[in-house]
Amino acid sequence: MASSQAKKNKRPASIETRIAECYDQLSEIDQRLADVILSAPGQLAMQTATELAANAQVSKATATRFFQKLGYASYDDARETAKAALMGGSPLYLQERGRKESEGGLDEVIEAHLKHEVTNLANTFRSLDRQMLAEAVSGIASARRVVIIGYRHSHTIATMIRRELVQVRGDVIVLPAPGDTLAEYIGDLGAKDLAIVIGLRRRVPAIELAMAALADAGISTLYVSDVIAGKPARLARWVIRCHTDGMMMFDSVAGVASLVNLLCSLVAERLRERGNAHLQRVEVLHQQLQELE
Repeated sequence: MASSQAKKNKRPASIETRIAECYDQLSEIDQRLADVILSAPGQLAMQTATELAANAQVSKATATRFFQKLGYASYDDARETAKAALMGGSPLYLQERGRKESEGGLDEVIEAHLKHEVTNLANTFRSLDRQMLAEAVSGIASARRVVIIGYRHSHTIATMIRRELVQVRGDVIVLPAPGDTLAEYIGDLGAKDLAIVIGLRRRVPAIELAMAALADAGISTLYVSDVIAGKPARLARWVIRCHTDGMMMFDSVAGVASLVNLLCSLVAERLRERGNAHLQRVEVLHQQLQELE
């Protein structure tokens, strides 16, 4: 049963992986088609079979047979795989975005990029659930300990949150520490603690597993993610979705960074209202240790 479950959970090979595995055995015509696909895989999600065949200068029938050789039932089957990779945020599939703007010169790219970032920022704040935000702020301010989890790109956001919170309250850590695993930490957490999990797209399976363990332990969790928050959102007490769609290859973090600033600032305000002795002690120590100019 475990073997069948593993097969069920195993992700299908990507288009580029399938091509790489058989490239040397392909005919010259099929290799030409493969080269067109590999040069911009993201285009596959937007092109019809006829358009792809025309770009590669092969017949539509040749294109159809090509994808069948790769193990797909049809061209549409392969196209759905490409769409999933595009939605998943793969830079390989997103490298064509913004090309139209770049053709107009650097000034147009900068202007288009600015407008796109402003839109993401505005949409992130417009979609904020005020009640949920207020509850999360209160939870962070009163928690015994705050642990923050984020992998890959999300790790940068996790360290940003810690950098802000550690200035106004104690017991804030990013998990896991280098060389450690999560179990040692989660096993020591309880209902008085709070977790902040960052899950921007291209999430790793460890995120959902960690959140399931946190939920089982009765630990309140704030999940900060993109618009397509995925399955982990079901396991969180509070969910904040940020608009992260980038104009070009990389995702936008303008909305995420600003949301972090707002979240941590509100926590600081809540603690200040209660009389933040921690912040006062830290400032005195900064002076004694001559840490800041």
